Amino acid sequence: MKKITAVIIAGILCLIGFASCTGTPETTTAADKPQESTAAAQTDAKTDEATTAAQTEEQTEAATEAATTAAETKPETTEAATLPADVNWVEDEMMLFERRGGDSHDPIAADNGIELACKFTIPEGARLTGLYFESCPTWSTPDYSGFVVELYKWDNDYENTVVGDALYTEEFEEWVDNAYCELDFTDKAPSGYDYSTYLWVFRGVTDKIGIWAMDPIDECEYFANGVDCGYGYQVSAYLLVPES
Repeated sequence: MKKITAVIIAGILCLIGFASCTGTPETTTAADKPQESTAAAQTDAKTDEATTAAQTEEQTEAATEAATTAAETKPETTEAATLPADVNWVEDEMMLFERRGGDSHDPIAADNGIELACKFTIPEGARLTGLYFESCPTWSTPDYSGFVVELYKWDNDYENTVVGDALYTEEFEEWVDNAYCELDFTDKAPSGYDYSTYLWVFRGVTDKIGIWAMDPIDECEYFANGVDCGYGYQVSAYLLVPES
């Protein structure tokens, strides 16, 4: 009996001791949690903000560039690409001077900015497609001389005309003595320029350059540096006219 009682008591003591050793699990608080997750979240947030800011800046720059390009782009006005289909057109040439007997002519200098010019009117219904300068002397100076040819629509007088925008401009360099010069306006105006009064201007950009001249005709006016002159510059107009 004493042995049984002693065993029961020993068992009770063991249970009490086991309960004391095991204890109650502790509750983890938010303050005791590791900080790695919070720091990573803050880093991710900053990265997202930086990425968003960079994308916004790129979009702003792209929008600004597009707006600038659109502002700088101006619509171009061009002549009709084709002539009226219901008309048969043929090439023609209109001399803007009177040819002398014996074919004698005079060289007229256009050195260093001197302007030689001619006002002319093409026939009604015709289209102006080019100009032909029969001969441009350089006084035997090889591979040096240069000049510019411009075409204007006539505007009341010489000064008003040349301060306006040229319809066509072409520059020539290293000119061969007495070579002819052809201008083709159809590169810019495929159907040519319409019936009107025009002014061509020949301007030297070097010395030793000019135009040969014969006699004037009543249908044209001739200028040297904007002043009327009696030179009949050896120039013809290329035309397209309706076939008769």
